[in-house]
Amino acid sequence: MEPADLLDQHGIEPDGLEAAPAPPARREILARVQAVPQRACVVCGDQAATARIVSFPTAGPHWVDLCWDHGMAVRRRSRLPATVEGIAADLRAAAREAGLPGAERMAFYSSFDAAVRGRRDDEDTR
Repeated sequence: MEPADLLDQHGIEPDGLEAAPAPPARREILARVQAVPQRACVVCGDQAATARIVSFPTAGPHWVDLCWDHGMAVRRRSRLPATVEGIAADLRAAAREAGLPGAERMAFYSSFDAAVRGRRDDEDTR
């Protein structure tokens, strides 16, 4: 879910949020989260654990302070492969794209010993 969708779902309008710089520096976000007194989540009022900036088409960028649960609800999910096979496929694709020779024959092993056992007869061990 996008932060703007969460705010819309809870009827939170941008005019009730503090204006934010565009684009923010990472240090500004960190300082906001660590500020004393701590800010409240704009959705539920619990202690904020994260701060985001949402750019509204008509109102511009505004700070959105969120508790842990609401922050996790709008967290971008990892797009990384979850399996060794998926990682190997991504690496082969990158090698093909870079034009590396032998990209299709790239092999990945679970350990050094497995790699040694899987080597071709004409390869030397190092």
